[in-house]
Amino acid sequence: MIKREGYNNWDKVFEELKKLNEYQVAVGFFGERNSRLLTIVRANEYGAHIVPKKGNWLTIPTRYARGDDGLPKKPSEIEGLRRSNKKNVLYTKSKNGKIKVYFYLVKEVTIPSRPFMRTALLENGATFKRLIEKGVNNITFEGGTADKLLNQLGTTAVALMRQSAIRLSKPVNAPATVDYKRSNNPLVDTGNLQRSITYKIIPI
Repeated sequence: MIKREGYNNWDKVFEELKKLNEYQVAVGFFGERNSRLLTIVRANEYGAHIVPKKGNWLTIPTRYARGDDGLPKKPSEIEGLRRSNKKNVLYTKSKNGKIKVYFYLVKEVTIPSRPFMRTALLENGATFKRLIEKGVNNITFEGGTADKLLNQLGTTAVALMRQSAIRLSKPVNAPATVDYKRSNNPLVDTGNLQRSITYKIIPI
């Protein structure tokens, strides 16, 4: 540890403080990993009203349409799928007459806003302020670096954002979503959403 008294390595200090003014920490989801997940996150963070782009119906998957990766299969991927003449569903029928409904057909879907990202940042402003104050003090008097502080901010923000997604309980999921996920935690399913939260240090 460098003692404050007689400390004269100010050129290094100014260099590190200059870096803090040149870089910022971006936290969240980055599209190059999974554009489909990015669409889901955006719809939940800000809410969305979805209507069919092609055809007359949206397909809402049930638990039977769930793939091994936790994501729903497309209707074209399921063999023997039929449409009911009485109900707006797509289903299969086994030889013994057992029916499995794979999709509900609907005209539109409204996803309510569940702002877990903004909530994490807004509710933890004091935490980030303390980290920055401690980090600048470390740079100024103890030989710390801008990279260390920026990475501390990134890892802390990621952890807080993951916690925010797990804690969020309202608005609740629609009954069909609860059936598909087998739980009523709005933003938790396979855990992929939480694991995909990360950060980057980028130029301002």
